[in-house]
Amino acid sequence: MAWRTVLTLMLAPVAAFATSSGGPIKRTGAGVDGGLTCLQCHNQFAPPLNQGAGRVLVSVNAYTPGFTYSLNVQVTDPSAIRWGFQLTARLVSDETRQAGTFTPSDTIGVLCDPVGEAPCNGALEFATHRETSTGGGVRGQRTFVVEWTAPSRDVGPVIFYAAGLAADGDGLASGSRTYTTSTQAASSGCNLTAPPSITMNGVTNAASFQTGISTNSLISIFGSGFGSPGTAYSAMKSDLLGGNLPLDLACVAVEIGGQRAPIFHTEYNLIDAQAPILAVGSTTAAVVLNPGTPNELRSDPVPVQVQFYSPGLFTYGGTTSVTGRNASLGNQILADPAVVPGGVFARPGDIVTLYGTGFGPTNTLYLPGQFSSGQAVLLQPVTVTIAGITLAAEDVLYAGLSPDAPGFYQFNIRIPGSAPDGAVSVSMSIGNVQTQAGVTIPVKR
Repeated sequence: MAWRTVLTLMLAPVAAFATSSGGPIKRTGAGVDGGLTCLQCHNQFAPPLNQGAGRVLVSVNAYTPGFTYSLNVQVTDPSAIRWGFQLTARLVSDETRQAGTFTPSDTIGVLCDPVGEAPCNGALEFATHRETSTGGGVRGQRTFVVEWTAPSRDVGPVIFYAAGLAADGDGLASGSRTYTTSTQAASSGCNLTAPPSITMNGVTNAASFQTGISTNSLISIFGSGFGSPGTAYSAMKSDLLGGNLPLDLACVAVEIGGQRAPIFHTEYNLIDAQAPILAVGSTTAAVVLNPGTPNELRSDPVPVQVQFYSPGLFTYGGTTSVTGRNASLGNQILADPAVVPGGVFARPGDIVTLYGTGFGPTNTLYLPGQFSSGQAVLLQPVTVTIAGITLAAEDVLYAGLSPDAPGFYQFNIRIPGSAPDGAVSVSMSIGNVQTQAGVTIPVKR
């Protein structure tokens, strides 16, 4: 997943699956949640908890940090033909904390604490059945397959709590039985074996994909062996350490100039990270697998050129269309609908927000991995040009860090009244360094 895709997902509304029908949260029998189960709702004339010829089982093995696994939640009862369940994953060291994440699907819903559906952004999660998945299978047994992504770091053993509901389908409460279980999964630690390799000139600005990078800028690293093929992991709120991005993710770390870089995303041939504090000039970068362990693996170092400024504008994947929002139209996605479904054009006079990286220091210094809070404007002025028209200072309403991510800049600007319709050019420059050529913004009266 390239940076432009990550940012598109961050900016776009989350596409929802069908509404989950798993009932209220915290019904897995976990003592830390009060020990509540499905029986709290299905209680009239129903047998007591775990009284019956059935059971619920969760199949899980030891996990590798950041890997995704398919867990089987099997509910059995010889007389049942309809089914339900709820599952949660917690750290054994602190059962009040979520362990990893569940992925929703057409058959599995994921509910957040206290309300809402996934993504839960670090809140407690509860995987559960959807209404369409309560039947099916054969009499006496139903298996739900739940996708679980393990925590990005070795957090020790994880405990799963599950409640299963088995019903005979006659619609009467007396025909339903509730079963509970818990099981633990140990961490197998970091044990990646493929030697990592960075492509020559593979350390780039994450927005422009040009080779010059700068302190605190967002970067993309291309190569191979950055984990197992088919496995990808993006940092989430639960991965933050002291509120900051981690310096290793899913058993992968990056070193530039001998310093660890905060990581956003890793997969087999791509890492998205933030550059550490670097001196201008030449240095080297390396990828480290299984960092801090006896089986640590390092790529050969590759040269990297460090600049004071490395400005780049993010674009939607595979296009020249700048990533942004139209503030004058309710912060809808700024894009030609033919490029991004649901996007809106910019009209002359509209206030829009564009996104980039590599624009240098701000009046409040934020270290690598730190999220900004409040306004953090650029120390040096930025020049913005749209359709060949250089904006007046009063038409650049804000130029500085965005609180959405470390090293992520936003620019609130006014579209010139004389801008023509079409995909018009947009560029920015700071310290005599200009963003990449060919970026466009969609304008339509």
